[in-house]
Amino acid sequence: MKPIRPARSTSRTRELSCLTALLAVLLLSRPAVGQAVPQPSTIVLNHVAIVDVAESALRSDMAIVVRDQRIVQVLPASALEVPDGSEVLDLPGKFVIPGLIDMHNHLGSGENIPGPPVRPVAERDPRESLAQLLALGFTTVFATAYASVTEFAELRRALLPATASGARLLGTTRSSTVPGGHSSQARFNAYMPTTTDQARANVRETAAVGVDAIKIIYSDQAHTGGPPVPVMSREIMTAIIEEAHLQGLKAYVHAPTLDHAKEALRAGADGLAHSVADAPVDDEFIELMRQNDATYTTTLALYTAFAGVAEWMRSLEAIDVHGLVSGDVYARYESEEGARAYHAFFGTFPGQNLGIAQGNVRRLVGSGIAVLAGTDTGVTGVLLGLSSQRELELLVEAGLTPGEALRAATSQPASALGLEAEIGSIEEGKLADLVILDANPLTSISNTRSVHRVMKGGVVHDPLELLTGSRR
Repeated sequence: MKPIRPARSTSRTRELSCLTALLAVLLLSRPAVGQAVPQPSTIVLNHVAIVDVAESALRSDMAIVVRDQRIVQVLPASALEVPDGSEVLDLPGKFVIPGLIDMHNHLGSGENIPGPPVRPVAERDPRESLAQLLALGFTTVFATAYASVTEFAELRRALLPATASGARLLGTTRSSTVPGGHSSQARFNAYMPTTTDQARANVRETAAVGVDAIKIIYSDQAHTGGPPVPVMSREIMTAIIEEAHLQGLKAYVHAPTLDHAKEALRAGADGLAHSVADAPVDDEFIELMRQNDATYTTTLALYTAFAGVAEWMRSLEAIDVHGLVSGDVYARYESEEGARAYHAFFGTFPGQNLGIAQGNVRRLVGSGIAVLAGTDTGVTGVLLGLSSQRELELLVEAGLTPGEALRAATSQPASALGLEAEIGSIEEGKLADLVILDANPLTSISNTRSVHRVMKGGVVHDPLELLTGSRR
């Protein structure tokens, strides 16, 4: 039986209504997290090099004129007529990319490690997390599951305005799983429906909060190399996806193994929340992805941490130029005892599975499937912000070009969110979500870490000020 897909008119109406609500909130004057410095109504970024993510090309010596949160002109600097009353930022030698997007983030620090001899680390305020992410160039974050429905709704409203000193938050709230299954522990506050009626009611309840998608756990976790856990029935999974589509929402599925991923796609899933890691994807999988117009979120950061946390921590420590994480946290993870405790809890991700996941990302990009950069930040070992930056480097290490990695963190997530008319590229009429870099990311993707300034909705933020404010 062909899976129920959302009617085009219903889905489009929902998309437009969500977009209208988004823009209404963006125009609110109430600040959140911290009031940004008052901005002039018109700002000119002059003598910059613009990275065209669609073409993986550089447009040198350009000017970007921003007024009332939006890009109103993109033109050669030689043709610029400076608007009266505007503030001109002369930025020769700087490079501008669209604001980055992390499509799998839970806003936690990722610093906790289970059991002795390592002490736990107190979790931070999610607003501080969003400020840190903005400082590192991520203007939008998608929370793929968030335990507190009311807190998610408040954060989503509070972080949308340009004046809010934190990344814009979109996402889901409570996942759906089964007792004893992945994410069934009390701290996740997941739904555990036992009937299709319960499953559909859960979706309606979540939709009423104002979420952007539904999250389903459909995995026995065999890809981790550990013992299998219970899996949701196909009947209940299908009911959740069908109800999500009736509500005009997309359904994202945690299904990191090939067979489960195919079953989710046959049921109508709109996206996979992780890379498939147990086997190379095949032609049938690619065709199912195409039929559903489905997206594929990478989470190579998570897999790399699971494969060897000590080495992963050393890679994060090497890029932590702002000292975002204390040295003792790195030392705990990198120590023999700390790494042993970590892998005793999580297991050790099979090395061949990491290679499979990398190869699958390459195959999907080559097949034209929409690949989205995401990290699973907040899971132990996937450190806030730093992992989002490393994810882009991991994509290139997996075989993508810098341009392909940039698209996975800009234009493709924007399209997946139904916001391609608003964010994801540098074009006239779009929201001014921009990152000003000190070096060219097309030459080296690591240059996305050299953030000079971040502009969210036309408001310029100094990364150092954001980071100072985000620290307790």
